[in-house]
Amino acid sequence: MLIFGALPIQWRYPVAGVVLVTLVCVGAFFSTWASIVEIWSRSETFTHGFLVAPISIWLIWSRRHCYRNLQPESAWLGLLVTAIGGFVWLVAKLVHVLVLEQWAVVTILIGGYWALLGGSVIKKMLFPILFLYLMVPFGEAFIPWMMEYTASFVVWMIRLTGMSVYRDGMFFMLTSGSWSVVEGCSGLRYLIASLTLGLVYAYLNFRNLRKRTLFIIASFLTPILANGLRAYMIVMIGHFSGMKLAVGVDHIIYGWLFFGLIMLLLFYAGSFWADQETIVDTSSEQSMPEPMTRYQGLLPMIAVVVIGLIAWPIVFRSLAARQAVAAAIPDQIVTLRGSGGAVQSPPDWGWRPTFNGVMAEVKNAVDDPSGTVAMYFANFGDESQGGELVNSQNFLVPQKHKVWRMASERAVQVDWPDGTSGEVVESLLKSEARNLLVYRWYRVGNFNTASDYRAKWWQLLKRLTGDADPEMLIVLYTEVIGDDLVEGRARLQRVLAVCCQ
Repeated sequence: MLIFGALPIQWRYPVAGVVLVTLVCVGAFFSTWASIVEIWSRSETFTHGFLVAPISIWLIWSRRHCYRNLQPESAWLGLLVTAIGGFVWLVAKLVHVLVLEQWAVVTILIGGYWALLGGSVIKKMLFPILFLYLMVPFGEAFIPWMMEYTASFVVWMIRLTGMSVYRDGMFFMLTSGSWSVVEGCSGLRYLIASLTLGLVYAYLNFRNLRKRTLFIIASFLTPILANGLRAYMIVMIGHFSGMKLAVGVDHIIYGWLFFGLIMLLLFYAGSFWADQETIVDTSSEQSMPEPMTRYQGLLPMIAVVVIGLIAWPIVFRSLAARQAVAAAIPDQIVTLRGSGGAVQSPPDWGWRPTFNGVMAEVKNAVDDPSGTVAMYFANFGDESQGGELVNSQNFLVPQKHKVWRMASERAVQVDWPDGTSGEVVESLLKSEARNLLVYRWYRVGNFNTASDYRAKWWQLLKRLTGDADPEMLIVLYTEVIGDDLVEGRARLQRVLAVCCQ
């Protein structure tokens, strides 16, 4: 009560409404908010998420003089944003796209604030409000690209200094020893930390939009370049120390010290262009309405927003109850009708696909005239068992696997049995004993695709219509000699044409 008593009179009911909408939003969409916090807790990359909301509140409080005399008012456009966010959340929830759920739930919250405070207030608080989007743990989709960049940059720098290096995928070898670029080397942590700090620094120190934009771009590009230099520096320290330094925990310490130095230099450079804050007197910007009419539209808007927030989870439960997904593998796939070879148990090559949440699976193999092709079919059912058909965590080979490593991965064109062409994801797995060529794709109903987005779209359409056809992840793999993949590709294509009729 003391906090509300310290607020200007025209702010007391709107702030109370904001608190109420925040609590209802967290309660109504608790599973989504819990998933955000769970990722913050288990991933060092996204630990900063715990600070985002407090920083947003602090940024607003630090400039309270700019908002004191503004007049909050309800805005139906904010309600529209809340509705759009709710619809996106519903779609994402139905097909289990977690990151889209999380973006949507933050949009719902921001739309609710807009509906209660009005466009003029939100415009003044735009940066602190939009800053809330950094609560969403995003960026893991960029890890493969950033790993590729880091490996290429380090190898290029090593060769530029006149040293010999052999690269094989994310692995490269010098005369002193071998190195590999793993997820932790991608630089995503540095990038997210730099961008978060850069956004706050730009907001606090620059008033000119051009300066803010340039500094934010610098905060984005600098850690990408710096991460390549960091990785090169660590490799050089290890090389010249006979692989005694920078190969253990000091590897991480050197990296963060280097990142801290880079950020210090970035902020120091930015200080030369910092603007002095000009305090604007807003006392005459808006006239205060009469006490009897001040909150006339606020209470109905609070009621509408709260009802809207509660309605979306109810709609989801209703639609989810009508969804149908068969947790089985069709017989025609298992028997390989039309195949020239007999179905048998898969050979012991020391590797086979393993994914979380699989409710039904089939592992078999067929003899092609030029060799054996192993097959794996996984059905995740309604995706309620801790796993999803489309999931970035469905690794063929986890990082730092003791035996296998991912040498390459790319999309390749194939011919489907119906005469059309499409893409599968081709991976080359290597171990000391053998190399395996792997084809992987999704089959949703009667559609085949390697695209995560297309698979999710087909899942949504199929489930909303009550279609119970299986949704599967299919993996074909065969042994190849060295890096000669021509015969392996032909072998996989021949079996692909049989198992996907």
